[in-house]
Amino acid sequence: MAMPRYRPLHLCLLILVIYTAPSIGLLNGTELLKAACNQTSDYAFCYATLTADPNAGGPQALAGDLANAALRLAQTKATHAQSLIPLLLQNATTSLDRNRLQMCQSSNNKAISQLSSANNDFNSDTLDTMVEEINTAARATNDCLNEIQDKGTHFSLLATINADLIKLYEICIVSTRYFTVEDLY
Repeated sequence: MAMPRYRPLHLCLLILVIYTAPSIGLLNGTELLKAACNQTSDYAFCYATLTADPNAGGPQALAGDLANAALRLAQTKATHAQSLIPLLLQNATTSLDRNRLQMCQSSNNKAISQLSSANNDFNSDTLDTMVEEINTAARATNDCLNEIQDKGTHFSLLATINADLIKLYEICIVSTRYFTVEDLY
């Protein structure tokens, strides 16, 4: 069987791509953080969030540190939303507002459950399942956000928390794209 023959131009392009493509495994913490944040919808939020965490923002940070920081912060924010919703329900003045908040409460409970499962999967190196669970949490959070966004100032804090949660989910998922063998041990 004859070997495929490559033209010199193809070989030059291949060598150029291999040589100039950033080697993800060789990125240090700061370079990795910037690369991951560049892949998110809100670089400034991602960068500020991750540099505030000493494990994720440090010079030796691995992709797993970035994902772990985002996941932990998402769990904290989701719990904050969980405690905020009953207060908003007490102050709801219309049945439509109560219905929206009850839907948010259900969505938030689902998101918290999925985040807990994602955290367990992260700790057991079941990354595909973790990403699925984070995506499910993101859909649930987005369902609530769609119900309350621009529906009045009494929803603004919950809407802000949910918008931040969606960004945190994104950071976590993007970070998993940069995992190397070191992140799994």
